[in-house]
Amino acid sequence: MAGYKEYKSVTEFPLHTEKLERTELESAYQELRDSYRSLVISRGQLVRRQTEAKGNLVVINQKLKVMTSTLEKVQQEKQQLQQALSHSVTLQKQLENWGNDLTQQVIDLSDQMEVTTQLLGEFEAVYEETKDETGIFSVWQRLQRLLKAAQHLLNADVKTLIPKKQSIQKPDDWTSQSPANINRSLRDE
Repeated sequence: MAGYKEYKSVTEFPLHTEKLERTELESAYQELRDSYRSLVISRGQLVRRQTEAKGNLVVINQKLKVMTSTLEKVQQEKQQLQQALSHSVTLQKQLENWGNDLTQQVIDLSDQMEVTTQLLGEFEAVYEETKDETGIFSVWQRLQRLLKAAQHLLNADVKTLIPKKQSIQKPDDWTSQSPANINRSLRDE
């Protein structure tokens, strides 16, 4: 931008021209014309710059609208991704819980099968012991022992015979962070 040019004030020009000589009058007139011409040029430059500034402002407003709409789209996509992630985490947690429940059920059934097999083994052992015994008095004793073993086999509560195991602790879930447990694993090490 060109340097700032100072223009003469109107008060610097002679107010009354009747006392001026012709050369002074022409000189003052020429200065007045030059100042006026420079002022008109400056005013034209100012108008041109204002017009350019208005055009630039329109362009900036359009770009701002485009950026605002783009930002809104990005915000909507971000919310959709957060919802999808939340849904995914929820489904993952449900699947993990379902898998854990299924694993626990399999473990429980295996324990029940083991205890049931043990009870059947006990009954078979009693049967094998009584099978080889002979004698009149032994028939009644064999029958009592077999009935007692069968009663134990049929009436035993399998769940009470399963040995208690220590529960397996689940690893910390990264989604369950709270101010109370943030970085607890680092502190515990």
